[in-house]
Formats: sequence, C-alpha cells, structure tokens
Amino acid sequence: MHLRRAVATCGVLALGAGTLLVPAPFIDVVTPVALCLGLAVLLALWPGARAALPWAAGAAAVLSATVTTIHLVVRPGGVNDSQGLWVLLEAAALAVHVYLVFRWSPPRAALTCGGAAALALALTVQRYLPPGAVVEAVAGSIIWLVPGVVAGLVAWYPRHMGELRDRAVAEARHAQRLDLASDLHDFVAHDVSEIVAQAQAARVVLVGDDPRIAAILGRIETAGLRALGSMDRTVHMLRDSGGAVRAPVGVLADLPELVSRFSQGGVPVRLDATQAEVPREAAAVAYRIVVEALTNVRRHAPSASSVDVAVAVDDRVLHVTVTDDGDADARPGDRTHAGLGLPGLTERVESLRGTLAAGPRQPRGWILSARIPLDGR
Repeated sequence: MHLRRAVATCGVLALGAGTLLVPAPFIDVVTPVALCLGLAVLLALWPGARAALPWAAGAAAVLSATVTTIHLVVRPGGVNDSQGLWVLLEAAALAVHVYLVFRWSPPRAALTCGGAAALALALTVQRYLPPGAVVEAVAGSIIWLVPGVVAGLVAWYPRHMGELRDRAVAEARHAQRLDLASDLHDFVAHDVSEIVAQAQAARVVLVGDDPRIAAILGRIETAGLRALGSMDRTVHMLRDSGGAVRAPVGVLADLPELVSRFSQGGVPVRLDATQAEVPREAAAVAYRIVVEALTNVRRHAPSASSVDVAVAVDDRVLHVTVTDDGDADARPGDRTHAGLGLPGLTERVESLRGTLAAGPRQPRGWILSARIPLDGR
C-alpha cells in the first residue's frame, strides 16, 4: 500500500512539473491532468477503489468528449508540439481507464463505461483534423479506436482465464463430492446398515436373557439408524450441484433431545439453554459444538460423572459452554488431537466472527466454550 501511494505521489509531482515545463492552452491540459489525477487516486486507494472504476471511466469519457465538442465548436486549428504531447497523455490515460474497467468491473459496467472511454479516445483526434475532411475524420477515429480496443482485449484475456480456472476448480470439487458421496453410499452406509441389522438380530435372540441387554441393543439400533439418516442427508448434499440452501440438521430447539439421548448412556447432562431468538446459522453451529463436546466426553472422559451444557445470549453474543468432571490427567492432549472435529468447529465459529477455546479446568475436568456474535461484529 505504501509503495502504491508513493508511486501515485511521484506521478502527481511529475504531472505538476509537466504543466510548468510543457505549457499549452487550458483546454488541452485540463482533460489529461484530470484523468491522471483520477488514476493517481485510484492507485493510492487500491484495491478498495475497484468499485469506483466504472464511475471513473464514465467520468473520463464524459470529460474527454466534452472537450472534444468544445474543440469542434471553437476549432483552434492545427496542433503544435506541446499540444501533441498532452493529447497523447490523454489518450494513454483513457486507455488505462479502459483496461482497468474491463479487468475488474462487472461485465455490463465494463462494456458500458469502458466502451464509452474507448469511444472518447477515438474521438480525440477530431480536435486537430481540418474541417470538411470526412474521410480523414472517419479513418482517424478508427485508427485511434485501436488502442482502446487493444486495452480492453488485454484486460479481458486474464479475466477470462481466471473465470475458466474458477470453473475448472468448481468442476473438480464437484467430481470429488460425487466420489465421496459414492464412497459413503457404497461402503460406509453398508457397514452401518450391517451394524443395525446385527443389533436388531441380537435383540431377537437375546431379548429373554437380560432386559438391560435389550435396552443397550435398542440404543445401538437407534444410533445406527440416526447415523444412516445423517449419512443420507450428507450424500444428498454432496450430490447437489445446484447449491441449494438447506436447513441445518440441528438447532437450539433440538438440544433437549440430544441431551436426553446422551444421558441414557449413563452420564447425566444438565442443560441450561436460552429461549432467545438466535439466527439459524449460529444456532446450527452451537448445536454442533454441543454434539462435538458430548462426543469427546464419551470417547475420552469415561470417568466423568456429570456434564453441564450452558447456552446463553448476552449483549447480542451467543455463549456456548460445555464442562465435565472427567479425569483430565488421564488423557493429556486427547481432546485437542482427537481428529478434525475441533479444528473444523473452530473454522465454522471463526467464519461467524466468533472464538472457540478448549482445555482442562481446575480442579478436574474439561471445558469447551465458544463465543459467537449474533450481529457479525
């Protein structure tokens, strides 16, 4: 940024020196000076000035065309060396405007404003042609249109190549999603279905031996069916190439059911959840945080005797905290290196301008906490 501003400052100083060393009538100087000053401002504010490129190119075209019209009316006649230098500088500045707007602006704005700048560049030669020479006037404008057309084509080529690259990346990602969906459907779903079938068969065979075994097998069957449902939704999402927006699988209203299912495994969970209105995306991320925390308790804290889940809204900030009293010393590093769950959650929370932290707590146990702004600040 500092280099761009230094270059812009040097350009302005050189422009000021040029107006003193190469004097010319005001009408010949005003347009190239204004256009160069505009380019210097765009350079100093780049890349934030990209949105203003169509306006800058349109203003440059209007100013140049206005000066050309004045020349045609006043008709000073002829052109000296100093005027020729300024008109070349004006043509170069217009060509730069054409390049910038065709390179970085939306297609419609590029065609409209960039085309206007190229047309104004083609008309500048009319200021210095003798009156009545129609053939020379048309030929001169056609020749002077070439720099604008070339600038537009030079700018459009890398833009077109970038669009092709983006399209190729999107197609490659879509192919990867299809491959992943096929693997989930053909292999993982098959194995989970076999687990469910085995649990169902075991319930039939062992139901008379011990009711506790039947209850455990029933929970295994329910969990397996739930996993199949989640996998089915994932497969459909991966195969959906239209980018359709889907409702989150879980939100804050689903937390009581989630906690109830987890408590059936033997570790009681105390839930304190807010009743406030929470945006759907933030609620879905909060639900996933609780799911990940409870999953880690089941995997890495078998000694935990209780879990506390707190979800609250304070000053437009959603706070999610999950704590347990498991033996943290028996599993150093397990929670943070258990897989991609916590890193993935951290990315999701940070995408909402929030923060997520996890670690041991005193005197024992583990805490997973997240802070998600609800207004995106």
